[in-house]
Amino acid sequence: MLEDTNLATGAQILAETLRADYGIDPAEVFAEAGLDMSRLEIPGARYPWPNLRKLWEAASRFSGDPCFGLKAGQRVRISSYHAIGFSWVSSATLLEALERLCRYRAVLSTVDIEVSLAREEPDCWTFTLHFPDPALVPGIANVDAFLCGMVRLMQAATSADFFPLAVMLPHDDQGQRQRYVDALGPGVQFNSSRTGFSLRREDAEAHLPGDNPELANANDEVAERYLSSLDPERVASAVREILVEIMPSGTVRQDDVAQRMNRSLSTLQRQLSAEGISFQKLRDETRRRLAEEYIRAQEMSLSQIAYLLGFSDQSNFSRAFKRWTGLSPREYRG
Repeated sequence: MLEDTNLATGAQILAETLRADYGIDPAEVFAEAGLDMSRLEIPGARYPWPNLRKLWEAASRFSGDPCFGLKAGQRVRISSYHAIGFSWVSSATLLEALERLCRYRAVLSTVDIEVSLAREEPDCWTFTLHFPDPALVPGIANVDAFLCGMVRLMQAATSADFFPLAVMLPHDDQGQRQRYVDALGPGVQFNSSRTGFSLRREDAEAHLPGDNPELANANDEVAERYLSSLDPERVASAVREILVEIMPSGTVRQDDVAQRMNRSLSTLQRQLSAEGISFQKLRDETRRRLAEEYIRAQEMSLSQIAYLLGFSDQSNFSRAFKRWTGLSPREYRG
């Protein structure tokens, strides 16, 4: 099962909003939520959902603004949604873009969310979110930021004055009705039994000016690769691929691999353990397999092979190889 995490870009927007709109240093807010701000610099990084909930609650409290979520949502960019954002603006219609969001929503969040996109009467399409576990339900600021961000994404694909037919919020207007209307459109509904938005059928199915199947499909592939990297059942395979890539650097540390896989060191260790293998064993097995392949190919010198496998010198490689196989590299090559 995927760990409950969210893409860190939402937290990045939150930090920008605190700093630019309220003059607040976000470091204290992140510290209160138990989150490391330095991870914001890592492309594709993720944060645990429980900590993110605390972060949004703390940010709203620090700002003193009941509409903090709307402020943050207005800073959303296409890149905030990873590959989904780029495939969204390359989709043929908003309906197709929403279908992509449903398909790849785990890129944004692996939390247990029921996402629905359905045709309803009167003639409209409705997108809704439902959290089966009450303990995972986001707070007001988080909901507002997501729905405002979705409106921004729809405007990026259509026009700056586009608004959904309706935006359904599960809370009241907090005495800020006009700010909600300005951000989400005249169709905003408060204290709704649902969370999401509706689009007129003609708007949902209208051809978008950015329609580009080649770009959309290419970004779908990026989203699929990213999702694969989050799947615990494929962690060992992903680690092997990274090891092959970074071994020539000479430094093959587990925390470096964990960072490249957008997870904590403890999470990587736990996931590898669940697959019945340790990082050290995986590293040794990968080195041994590659060493045997390179030696059999007889296309490289032993010093070149030692370099590619991350050994400091040929003698260290030779000792390791003899430990693995009982033969020296020269004896193995014959």
